[in-house]
Amino acid sequence: MLFTTTDPFRQLTSLTQRLDYDVFRSEDGVILSIDIPGIDPSTVELTVEGRSLELSASRQSSIPDDAQVVVRNRRNGSVNQTFQLSERLDSDKLTADYNFGVLTVTIPVAESAKPRKVEVGVGTAPAIDATASEASTDDPSTIDPSTNETA
Repeated sequence: MLFTTTDPFRQLTSLTQRLDYDVFRSEDGVILSIDIPGIDPSTVELTVEGRSLELSASRQSSIPDDAQVVVRNRRNGSVNQTFQLSERLDSDKLTADYNFGVLTVTIPVAESAKPRKVEVGVGTAPAIDATASEASTDDPSTIDPSTNETA
């Protein structure tokens, strides 16, 4: 044999594969970009439960069963990762796309969390009901509602 390597932890590392990912904010939401090269898209599962987003996927070996392995350095098996979502995100409108080994998950900001303008009304607030009997005549700043003059 030309070259031999053994890895007694191979099965352990294949099940605990660390995912490389970026999270960034766009104008409309949050984008999660996860590198999962070599994964068959049909094995990718995204599950939202409450405020948790769980990703699971698997990669099977491409080496034929009857082949003699010289070096095996690519990880196979399952990957699982859980991401915590903010309550300000709308997980019901989450979308995902897998392209060239990168899974892109887009989670829009909830409508209730988006900035909004509040219209200010003019003259629509109820007037304060003040009567002369409630006003103190000893206070020089008291206004007589019938004349709008200070008492």
